[in-house]
Amino acid sequence: MEQDLIIFEMQAQLCQVLGHAIRLRIVHTLKEGPQCVNELVAALQNIPQPTVSRHLAVLRSAGIVSTRRQGMEIIYEIATPKIVGVCEMMRTILAERESQQLELLHRIQA
Repeated sequence: MEQDLIIFEMQAQLCQVLGHAIRLRIVHTLKEGPQCVNELVAALQNIPQPTVSRHLAVLRSAGIVSTRRQGMEIIYEIATPKIVGVCEMMRTILAERESQQLELLHRIQA
């Protein structure tokens, strides 16, 4: 029971870290492979580099992304590949829910 409480607390902390759209976009982008900050900024479009760096720091401190130096650049990559699966599962659930709501709306309007 005590172990469950600890795991629930850790789970809540992980969800809190993933509870920001920019961080989810970063994880989604990094699933394609390691990238430096400039590549991430280009891929994320309209998000300033300092903002991307700040969110990367949060993801790194939570152990979701890791870094390695490559010349003058720091390369970011997913530290735990299972986290990508978790994020994809959430996206699938949300897409299914949206589809069901649209179907219900069409039935009501028919």
